[in-house]
Amino acid sequence: MTGISTLGQALDQIERLKSQQGNFDLLSYQLSSGKKTDKFSGLGSELLTSKRARASFQSLEVYKTNIDLADNRIEQSLTALREFRVQTEKLRDFLLNFSEESAHQEGDFIRQDDPLTPAVTETTPIGYSSGEMDIDFQTMANYAKNIEGFLIDLINRQEEDRYLFSGSDTLNKPLVSTATLTATMETSIANWKNEASPSNITTAEFIADMRERVATITNPDAFTDTIVGYNPTMTSGGAGNVYARIDANSEVDYTSLANNQGFRDVLVAVSFLKSENLPPIADVYAEPYTFGDAPIEEGAPGATLDEQRNAFFEVFNAVESMITGALKNIDKEIQNLELARVRLDDAANTNRQQQEIAKSIISDVEDVDLNEVAVKLTSVQTSLDASYRITAMMTEMSLVNFI
Repeated sequence: MTGISTLGQALDQIERLKSQQGNFDLLSYQLSSGKKTDKFSGLGSELLTSKRARASFQSLEVYKTNIDLADNRIEQSLTALREFRVQTEKLRDFLLNFSEESAHQEGDFIRQDDPLTPAVTETTPIGYSSGEMDIDFQTMANYAKNIEGFLIDLINRQEEDRYLFSGSDTLNKPLVSTATLTATMETSIANWKNEASPSNITTAEFIADMRERVATITNPDAFTDTIVGYNPTMTSGGAGNVYARIDANSEVDYTSLANNQGFRDVLVAVSFLKSENLPPIADVYAEPYTFGDAPIEEGAPGATLDEQRNAFFEVFNAVESMITGALKNIDKEIQNLELARVRLDDAANTNRQQQEIAKSIISDVEDVDLNEVAVKLTSVQTSLDASYRITAMMTEMSLVNFI
């Protein structure tokens, strides 16, 4: 009986040891990892709460990534827009300082002298003896030439391999080439100046061509987006908007397209100002001038110098007006992106708060109080050491000890 009883006690002691060792191992894991268990099944009734909180946190991480990407793209778009605006404003300043009071063209007046009226001395100027333009004109034209490539690069700005101003068509360059625009502008200026040409266009028609971007029956020669040089997706209106998903129910639109009115009008204005056909302002005649001589260089349309200058500055002022309007449009694009960025900032703050809540729930369910675990581990270790000593003593017992 004594042996059997001792065996039973030994077996019970072994089970207690296993239990204590298991408890010790679990507490050791908790102390090293800070987690209650290494398996979700170990969470018991709190398993569903943990999974829901983790799913929520992962969704919030996706939204956070969306917000960060959109914020970075907006920042780069704003940088490009603001630099575009700086260059456009400088160009506008050149135009504002280009006074109508100055001749801007070198040489002497060529005056009309009708041989049919020898008794009358005509004094009406009809042009100049030279087509050389003054420094103001040359500086303005050179500035337009110099900034064109830079402006194109800004419109085609990329973030990694994505074009910022291509809408949803991010892999394709929005502004392919302005070569057609340059050629069309040269032809239009020549047709405007050449009043005898079958292709002649009036001052009003020339201005309308530059301002309008949709060809119609009444204005078939409008400077369309295709002429300006935009890609087919842009010209067809197929460049979709760009959105950032910021939560389960909301998106932020941060679209800014390369063919917005501001970008487009500045490109047309630059093409006009840099044109090789733009100078001279007025007709140029060889000297000595004889009544009826044809000009050797054509200026703006008109029979007299005043008419030519008026026609030139009517177009010139229309271009200046386009640039002024472009600045307002660019400001609107900047404002829209800044508003989108405010929404992203608000969403980012909300996202952070929700992530903290999710992490708190996960921590409450899955994490342990390390101080509490340390105390328990010390207690269990003490009990385990005592149990090992008792077990060792029991293994040393035999019937001999009781005889």
